Amino acid sequence: MFGNGKQKELRYRAEEIASEAAEGLDDLRRNARAGAEDVKKQAVNLLHQAADSIRREARQRGASKDMRQSADDVARGLEKAAHYLRRHSFEDMGEDVTKSVRRNPWRMMLFVFIAGVVLGLILRGDSGRVEYRVIRNNYPGKQA
Repeated sequence: MFGNGKQKELRYRAEEIASEAAEGLDDLRRNARAGAEDVKKQAVNLLHQAADSIRREARQRGASKDMRQSADDVARGLEKAAHYLRRHSFEDMGEDVTKSVRRNPWRMMLFVFIAGVVLGLILRGDSGRVEYRVIRNNYPGKQA
């Protein structure tokens, strides 16, 4: 159908397009990884700030010794999470999650369920109550 020269030209153009697409994907991958690393650094900083804030609040509010100990335990857990994030690559974290799921799949399912419920409540916000107020306030029999 095509002459030999046309086939070579089409094949060359297809290879050019494939090469450009591969370069674009490499750039996208590098940019995504850089962005993810930035987010990871911000998370580490926020975890340390949260740990400091928890300890500071417990001291400033004159909390009991048990409460200060509990606050310190929570802060230490946040610092351990920050340390883990700082020291591990995304690949390492993925492997750790995979191992954890294989060891105890029900615990992970429960965690994902709870996280989903919390996220759903956060995203839902106060819309249910707002709808109730709108209906209640626009009820025809309501006296103003």
